[in-house]
Amino acid sequence: MAGLTCLSLSGCHRLRKLPESIGKLRSLLQLNLLYTRIKKLPNTIGDLKRLEEINLRFSQIRELPSSIGQLKALLNLNLQHTKITKLPTSIGYLKRLECLFMAGSKIRELSKGIGMLENLKVLDFHNCKNLDGEIPSKIGRASSLEVLDVAGRKVSKVPTTINQFYNLKELHFGDCHKLERLPELPASLKVLCFGAGTVLGTPRQTPSKWREKSAKMKDWSITWPPQLWALDIYCDDPRSLTGLPSSLSLLELRDVQSPIKQPLFSNLKYLKHLSKLTLFRCWSKEIEFDRLENLLRLNVTESEPLMMLSGLSNLGKLKELTVRSCSQLIEIRDLGEVQSLKELLIRKCSSIKWLPDLSKLHRLQTLLLFNCESLQGLPDVPTTCHPYFHGCPMLGESGDAGHELLARFAQSIKLKEWKEFEQLEGSSSVSAARLRRVGLLINQNLDQSEP
Repeated sequence: MAGLTCLSLSGCHRLRKLPESIGKLRSLLQLNLLYTRIKKLPNTIGDLKRLEEINLRFSQIRELPSSIGQLKALLNLNLQHTKITKLPTSIGYLKRLECLFMAGSKIRELSKGIGMLENLKVLDFHNCKNLDGEIPSKIGRASSLEVLDVAGRKVSKVPTTINQFYNLKELHFGDCHKLERLPELPASLKVLCFGAGTVLGTPRQTPSKWREKSAKMKDWSITWPPQLWALDIYCDDPRSLTGLPSSLSLLELRDVQSPIKQPLFSNLKYLKHLSKLTLFRCWSKEIEFDRLENLLRLNVTESEPLMMLSGLSNLGKLKELTVRSCSQLIEIRDLGEVQSLKELLIRKCSSIKWLPDLSKLHRLQTLLLFNCESLQGLPDVPTTCHPYFHGCPMLGESGDAGHELLARFAQSIKLKEWKEFEQLEGSSSVSAARLRRVGLLINQNLDQSEP
């Protein structure tokens, strides 16, 4: 056992305690305690001088021993969904630590020792609902940081020293509605997620009050990072979309609340590099697209009140269209005129009865229809396209091939997103795969391979 390098006890649900003798495994590199009932680590854990990775995700761990600071070789510490409320100050002695994951944990405050982690590249505190107050200013000393996720928490203030993160590429505030103001952003930033109310310094309001008091983004004092590549924004009012950075390639809009009286994206025509657009929980009854000349992929998801999509003929280069979980959608206008379209997925749109003639879409290769209970017939399609459907009772079943094709379609999207995130990686020492694990722009197309 002395030469053991990997110890995985994952899924040992009855395991409640590690023996003190674990400190004798001096060659151990990886320790996996996923889904165990361990509440405390023995102090001898600090004797594992070669240990590089600890996974305590979904365990019952409540605290870390101070000896954790003796793990000089530790690179990755995963404490996601644990009951840990506080990190020991000795955490700052982990000089080689690159990734600290605490998403969904019970953590209540950030240790100042985090600022001493000079090689820390990924810091993930996403959805830690007990975390309140300010992020300590000393965190600015972690100058190697590349990914910082503080979304979904009660954070009220971010230190101005964040602009000293010269290597920061991803920053996620999400809908931190207590956050008073968006600080000056580092020029290296490529991915940003935040709520519009954050920058305005206003408390969370009901949608009606928000519409009355919201300001336009062009009035915000934001200096956009010159390399900003992807933006994920909680946007109550689409009128605020006039000042977005022209460098954007990926844009996700969430929770658009106010009625749309003009084409939603008429102010976005200057986004010449925009290739992918996602609308998530859009509360308008109709969305009319204006000219986005380089848009290749469009995803409209979980927009329950939506009844009509129109203006698709203005998207001259659109190759992929995904419409999912829009239960009141009855019409996709101009769909038969999108000559560039190659892939079309409509899923869980229970009100749509008919699709327009698609026979002129000579580039269309993939047509997937899933759980569209009211769909009464298949559209005409070019001979090169073979439609697949499932859960559409009026159409029957197209067999297991539909399941297989949906899985392949999901995989193809993942491969495309992989390539996009490789653009983020650049000269970074953090892999694209690691960025994908913590990013919020990853799961926008298909979160499952089954219909």
